[in-house]
Amino acid sequence: MLFIFSCNKEELPEDGGISSADISTNLITKPVIVMTREDHVTVRTQSDMLEKDNDEDALLSGNVIADIFDDFGIHTSILYSDSARLNELTNNFEAFGHVVFISDSGLTLKTNRLNWDNRYRLVTSSDSVMFTTEDNDTLYGVGFTSDMDLSHWKILEPTGVTGKIF
Repeated sequence: MLFIFSCNKEELPEDGGISSADISTNLITKPVIVMTREDHVTVRTQSDMLEKDNDEDALLSGNVIADIFDDFGIHTSILYSDSARLNELTNNFEAFGHVVFISDSGLTLKTNRLNWDNRYRLVTSSDSVMFTTEDNDTLYGVGFTSDMDLSHWKILEPTGVTGKIF
């Protein structure tokens, strides 16, 4: 008797089904990712789901929360988003979908896409942004750069509204 086995990608009919190629290598529910620098936590991220394929960035999805800490391990700000991509080589991440970045001092940034550069400890966006101060002054613009606690920030193409009387 002769048996012949073959391996191939099984395709499902074009009825909205998925193929085996559509399934991620690794799926983790409720992951917590902690990034450190010199024995201090720099970022602690959690989400509903983490998807990771070989040689690809990790995709966090559903209720992404990232706590940001300074060089001494003191909490400085928090980020909320729908999803985020995490590069495990650089520890940089890109948050997207209803991104809200809030400093512990009360400054708030809202945008649809925000990048965190772990090496330079900067948050940047080339998207439209809304920045609100602790006095509820609001600035709008396209493009944003700041340090991790929003204490030194720059908005490109700014417009704004203030409640102060000059």
